[in-house]
Amino acid sequence: MFLQILAVIAPVLTIVGLGFLWARSGMPFDNDTIGSVVLKIGTPCLIFATLTGADIPVSEVGRMALAAACVIAVSALVGVVVLRTAGLPLNTYLLTAMHGNSGNMGLPLAAMVFGVEGLALAIAYFLVVSISQNTLGLVISAGRFDFKSLVRQPIIHASAVTTLVLVADLEVPEWISRTTELLGGIVIPTMLLLLGVALSQLKVADLWIASGMAAMRFAAGVIGAVVIIAAFRLRGAEAGVVWVMAAMPSAVINVLFAERFGRSPERVAGTIVVSTVATLAGLPLIVWTAMWVSDAG
Repeated sequence: MFLQILAVIAPVLTIVGLGFLWARSGMPFDNDTIGSVVLKIGTPCLIFATLTGADIPVSEVGRMALAAACVIAVSALVGVVVLRTAGLPLNTYLLTAMHGNSGNMGLPLAAMVFGVEGLALAIAYFLVVSISQNTLGLVISAGRFDFKSLVRQPIIHASAVTTLVLVADLEVPEWISRTTELLGGIVIPTMLLLLGVALSQLKVADLWIASGMAAMRFAAGVIGAVVIIAAFRLRGAEAGVVWVMAAMPSAVINVLFAERFGRSPERVAGTIVVSTVATLAGLPLIVWTAMWVSDAG
């Protein structure tokens, strides 16, 4: 078991560490360009290649997407209760409870723990989180919803095309499969590098607030995962992937919303740093629990 867990966490920690050291050494790293390539090219290709290439029923993918939506809802409820009790503003901190870092950390972990099936299920989960970030995230942070911004997202287009292929049971030409698979291959290592770079640049403005909000994120995710795994009677890789994705730290995109709408970005950044460092330190426990949950069924 120890070697299995080490095989999962060592690559994650190594690549995140490389990104952190690269940025700290002053080497050039164009976050905007690299991030855009991953978001607009790599991720849509990864979605298409993985879901059309994996031998997973459409119903299973749909169940995972529904589970993700329910985990977000439970996490939001926990966040509202905690923030109302603490007297803290919802439009500043609620997103840190609702949305975990399912892209930069969740996808790599799910892939390494549960293989191709885990990656496919994690992508279905990630899509729901991404849509929620670009809808509820905007509504909560800005008080408005920008439909045009949502439909311009490449992952929405990739999701629509992938759904059509799966539902219609269309055969994908080999050259398209190979091309999207190669382009999608850049996503996981690059996301981990980007996370390491982000950690080197974000600062903790208020350690007490950051620690409290990080604890809220983990509690919300764990409660959401336990409730939904039990309610949906999830088993095997499905249960394990829900646990992994729900237990992730606060998403880096939350600080972008905070900066854009003036919602105490320095405190949100601190939450991201503390929750991410704590999650990295707790990876052995998270991975062990994911394996245990998947075997429990």
